[in-house]
Amino acid sequence: MKNEMDLHKLSRNSLGLQGHGADTDVRELFLSGNDHFCPVSLGKKTTVSLWILMVLSIGAAIWLHMFHSSPLLLGLYAVPVVIVALYVANVFLVSTFAAAVMGIWLYFSEVGWIPVIGAAALLLISMLIRRVTVVSQRNYLQKVEFEELFMNTILSFSKSIDARDPYTAFHSNNVANYAKRIAAELGLSTQEIQAVHLAGLIHDIGKIGTPESILQKESRLTEEEYDVMKKHAEDGYQIIKDIKKLQDMGATDMVRHHHERMDGHGYPHGLKGDQIPFGARILAACDAFDAMTTNRSYRQKLSMETAAEELRRHSGTQFDPVVAKAFIRVLMEDGLIPAEEESESMRLLPSLQKS
Repeated sequence: MKNEMDLHKLSRNSLGLQGHGADTDVRELFLSGNDHFCPVSLGKKTTVSLWILMVLSIGAAIWLHMFHSSPLLLGLYAVPVVIVALYVANVFLVSTFAAAVMGIWLYFSEVGWIPVIGAAALLLISMLIRRVTVVSQRNYLQKVEFEELFMNTILSFSKSIDARDPYTAFHSNNVANYAKRIAAELGLSTQEIQAVHLAGLIHDIGKIGTPESILQKESRLTEEEYDVMKKHAEDGYQIIKDIKKLQDMGATDMVRHHHERMDGHGYPHGLKGDQIPFGARILAACDAFDAMTTNRSYRQKLSMETAAEELRRHSGTQFDPVVAKAFIRVLMEDGLIPAEEESESMRLLPSLQKS
């Protein structure tokens, strides 16, 4: 019972993610870093830089215009007008600012039709830019809402899969949280850590098409049933392969290959060693460890120490040695298995007693 409590302590509390909080982190990751231009998607540094550019450009335009009059200076006056049109939502404020800038332009310009036509043209351009920006913002927000709805659907599918089998109720969360800790232990980038965490949450989404009779079978699967079960990795990939965000993160390949083995005896493609995406190698160890430390209808769960020993024993054949070592370090840091020296002493104790 203590080991079971320790398992949940690691996977839900000590990892700092539980319940809705984890889903929120994933949604923020999934919706961040929009590739398409839109003012609301520009970063804080870019926004500050543009406002500084606005002040500098209008100051430079006035200073130059005091000593030299040229229609080309209208381009410099246009810079602050365009920036304000991009960021200020109120059309009245945009038009007022544009009119003020054009008043300065006309004040320093020579009398004639060209300055007046230029001022009118820039005022019209500012209104058009404001209109384009409004449409861009509306489309961006609709895209965000669509992606959030889609991601909610994906996460709901993942939860429903876990719920179909009472023995794996927290499996996806456990795998995701283990994977996140291992990735951090290995010094991966923040983006890579978040990607492997998301892939862990949805790694079994392909089981949505696996029959209940197989998922909830209370005895070991037959060879034919196991062949059906193995299809879930490829099925999961087919479900998410067209989601560009997941493709860019590498999550689609992680889902597809999380049952590959280092020796090439895994599935679905029998990849070997470095052919397997590194994130998938992390998920493979996490998936196996959580399965070993969870009760099944046909067997009792293994202790944390025994499961860790399995990681060591199959390192290099089933599991990536680098991942296995990092996983064991994480378990030791959280006090879920004894430290290496203590564990080694316990293994030597029986032989010392015999001698």
